[in-house]
Amino acid sequence: MKTFFRYTFILMLCLLLGIIISNFFVSKKIKILISEETALSYSSLSVNIFTGNLTLKQVRFNEAGQEIRIEKIRLNAEIIPYITEGKISIESIETKGLNLKIYADSSLENRTFKKSILLNIGRLHLEDSKITVENDGQTKFEIAQLNLKAENIKWPLDKTYEWLSNESLEIEAKNLKYSIDTLHDFKTESLDFSNKSLRLSEVSVEPKFTKSEYIHHIQTEKDWMNLKSKFLKISGIELLEKEDLLYVFSDKIQVDTTDFHIYRDKTIADDTSYKPLYSQALRDLDFQLKVDSLLFSELDLTYQELVDQRKKPGEIKFNSIHGHISNIHNSLNAKQPDIKVAAKAKFSQNSEILFHLNFVPDHEQFYVSTYLAQIEDNSINSFFGPNMQMELDGKIKEIRTAIYGNNTEMNGEFSMAYDKLKLDILNKNGSKNSFASLLSNALIKNKNVDKTHTLSDIERNNTKSFWNYVMIFHSQGLKNSLL
Repeated sequence: MKTFFRYTFILMLCLLLGIIISNFFVSKKIKILISEETALSYSSLSVNIFTGNLTLKQVRFNEAGQEIRIEKIRLNAEIIPYITEGKISIESIETKGLNLKIYADSSLENRTFKKSILLNIGRLHLEDSKITVENDGQTKFEIAQLNLKAENIKWPLDKTYEWLSNESLEIEAKNLKYSIDTLHDFKTESLDFSNKSLRLSEVSVEPKFTKSEYIHHIQTEKDWMNLKSKFLKISGIELLEKEDLLYVFSDKIQVDTTDFHIYRDKTIADDTSYKPLYSQALRDLDFQLKVDSLLFSELDLTYQELVDQRKKPGEIKFNSIHGHISNIHNSLNAKQPDIKVAAKAKFSQNSEILFHLNFVPDHEQFYVSTYLAQIEDNSINSFFGPNMQMELDGKIKEIRTAIYGNNTEMNGEFSMAYDKLKLDILNKNGSKNSFASLLSNALIKNKNVDKTHTLSDIERNNTKSFWNYVMIFHSQGLKNSLL
């Protein structure tokens, strides 16, 4: 019996020594292989050739255009085939504290990278990661905290976006920030992606400057925007690339509880560039788009316009907007080509606004109908007063329009009904000009009006937006109804 235990002990000791020696030589070999990659460094390395575990701590990788820091990375791979044959088969990769920085500087546009090794990764788990993209010293994109899980991943990721269809892919991110342009940032407190569905919570488009400062960063008129939404959800996402053309599909997009503030300073130079209609804007996209429906609810929209630095800006508010846009696409051969927009809103508690727009991407013709009811003077005078030096006194029962238009002109009908309506003409300081008001009210129809006017050949200024085009029609209708 003593002999048995003696041999058993010796065998176990030899096995233990074999493991230690094997790990020593394998670790040495791996260190030699890693040392050939001059951009890579680490503080410690441990290997277990039987489990296939390779653990590195405090990893650093620097190469032109990218910088990687990892607190800890653990790979489970077939180590012996890699050492003897150079073949890589990875069962799993787990990282903690990954910090990835990508530099998109113009000075690095012509940089070249080593050809990536093709990897099949059985399981990938990134925990507590951070990603930053910088462009010429400015942060363009940032995720403060990222957790990612996926199975059966091929690296590098294929350029056809098929990896997004991986049912095991789960992404959780906190505090995402993206610089949209020189004036605005896009932010979201949290991002969740799984099962082809993306949800963003506490979404915002925030200005980088105040209203008074932003005009010093633009050459011509542009909107200052401040948007905050409770959540944005995109369902049924599909991205495909065929014959160098990207296809972007979604079943549904939902936006809920939004406060949207738009401000425009019109005291600087006009932007005289051509403004395409929505149909042309869709045609000009360099990818194929299809979204079955876009729903937005509880949207409060405030628009301000400054025309004189000595006055406060004109302001108009649309409250509790609910809308549905169906069949958004840019195909010129769609079996169901019509894109339909329907929305309702309020100026005040008792008012009602209905809006409909129909158009197709393959030509410029469109149809618009609007219905406004119970419009109180105080709901629109905040815009009319500062911007048009006039205010309405009274209530409008309803305004109806039916408009057919294209890129050059509009035609249609404008109906307006009210019992008593007066105009108050204002002085430059905002006070009422009694004489001008008396003269104006002597000329307008201010009692028991309910009439439909046919408007023809309302020309479009194609340096202005689609909404300016629609407003011109309404302005002409108001003029014809009042005079």
